Amino acid sequence: MFQDDQVFQVGEFIRGGGFRDTYECASDPTKLLKFDRYEAGERKVKSRGFLKDLFRSVRAKLGYKKQRLSGNQDELLGWQHIQDVGLAGHPSFTHVFGMVDTNQGPALMIEKIDNFVDNEIRSVRDYLKHHDRIQDSELIRALIDYFKILRSHHVSCFADRPENMGIVVDQDGKKYIKCFDVKTYLDHQLLPINQIEYFKKRRIERRLDRHFDNLSGKQTNGGRKI
Repeated sequence: MFQDDQVFQVGEFIRGGGFRDTYECASDPTKLLKFDRYEAGERKVKSRGFLKDLFRSVRAKLGYKKQRLSGNQDELLGWQHIQDVGLAGHPSFTHVFGMVDTNQGPALMIEKIDNFVDNEIRSVRDYLKHHDRIQDSELIRALIDYFKILRSHHVSCFADRPENMGIVVDQDGKKYIKCFDVKTYLDHQLLPINQIEYFKKRRIERRLDRHFDNLSGKQTNGGRKI
């Protein structure tokens, strides 16, 4: 897709997250560039108390992941999962093109979303901040459809967070949810049985149901089941 020696020019700053900054791609207005603030292994780990920190230390010695990769490496892993389950071409997921060289160093190139319903209220979290409750029946329907996709393909990642659920419209003006970020979650499971595919999928289903129920609690009708 890109020439190996191609160097992309960085445009205007868009937004900053906890660990990454996003910029326009001046070389291609249909793309955005995500830059890590920390390299792999340099991100600070929050202390959660002596017992939990000790548990994590023991778990790490048993071979479990104790530290995040860089944000871009995490998202590449998440995108690989999206590809593996056949959702890479689905409109509900922002396309990830991979790492590229820029005039400001390496960056992750992603699709730029420009079909928001409202440029001031871009995500479900933005909507809740403005309206407190989800009263828009079309948005409720879009959320139900989105969680059905996540649940049917056992996708459990940052895609299930309200701040990463963009509220967009298709060519016919129909609302749907488009994911901003597919970084993977840390694997906190210690028991071997939890690595069995059946039980892993059950955990994912419970997690998604919990997230959906939390959003449903913001609805005036008390929520809907997937």
